[in-house]
Amino acid sequence: MFTRWPRLVSLTRLLRSRRLSSRPPERLYFQRRRAGYDPRVDALRRRQYYIVGVLGAGGVVYYVSHLDRAPLTARRRMIDITPEQEASIGLANFQQVLAQYRGHVLSRGAATSRYIENIGRRIAASAEQLSGPGARYDWEFVVIDAPEANAFCLPGGKVAVFTGILPILVDEDSVAAVLSHEIAHAVARHGAEKLAFMKLLLVMQLLINQFVDTRFLTQILVQLLIALPFSRRMESEADYIGLHLMAISCFDPEAMAPMFQRMAHWRQRQTRGARVATPPKYLSTHPADEDRVTAIKNWLPEVRTVYESHCGAARGDLGMLQRAWRALG
Repeated sequence: MFTRWPRLVSLTRLLRSRRLSSRPPERLYFQRRRAGYDPRVDALRRRQYYIVGVLGAGGVVYYVSHLDRAPLTARRRMIDITPEQEASIGLANFQQVLAQYRGHVLSRGAATSRYIENIGRRIAASAEQLSGPGARYDWEFVVIDAPEANAFCLPGGKVAVFTGILPILVDEDSVAAVLSHEIAHAVARHGAEKLAFMKLLLVMQLLINQFVDTRFLTQILVQLLIALPFSRRMESEADYIGLHLMAISCFDPEAMAPMFQRMAHWRQRQTRGARVATPPKYLSTHPADEDRVTAIKNWLPEVRTVYESHCGAARGDLGMLQRAWRALG
């Protein structure tokens, strides 16, 4: 028992000699800081997260406050410019096209121009019935003598048809199919929606690049996963609205699917021997031809009801007889 006293005395002296700090123990995080840790960098990162959070919250509020519904489909989307601003942009682009093809625009008195305009104005009258409040159109139809198989309708009602597409359009119903699809873009305000969407994409890329420094990869992913599907969705919506425009205008909506089939065959003939590979569906701005035709055929029963309610069953029966006669010929 007495032999353990020296050890006890030594332990007591050791405890007395140590100065115990009055400060609380530091957190383990600060006791084991990583090599190269800089508090200024950490503060900058926290500030960066704060700015991104504020901008993100503001973007959500801005997006929600500018939501709009597309006609017929009731699809919700963001539009942040007025119809007047959209029409002004369309007019400026239209003037650029006319300047580009100066000398190749057919006169309004030409037979082809009058033919296209007569069909187009019937569809335009129906388009104004479907358009939302505040819609502004100054309809103008021109025919451009150029080999492109193309047509377009810019915001505000500026329509152009290239003569290169006319051999594909075998009758007025197929002409109406093309014009209805293009005018549907204007009715749905796809031009304004695309401008708003580009702003969203830009903000999205900036936010992503704050966390991941792979700008090139981000652009590719945004295109594949967001931008291209967005474009295909708008084209499909224009097909759907275009079918209704045809039906309301008393053009046979069943002419749209064969028109797109002829368009696909025309493209195949143009690329035959040119070794031009067809891009995969996910790299295209438009739906695949077969998917497009299938969707149109699936919508036809609904559109047929609209057609008969506006034009009568007799007009529908006449259209069926005309198609059967053309098939026999």
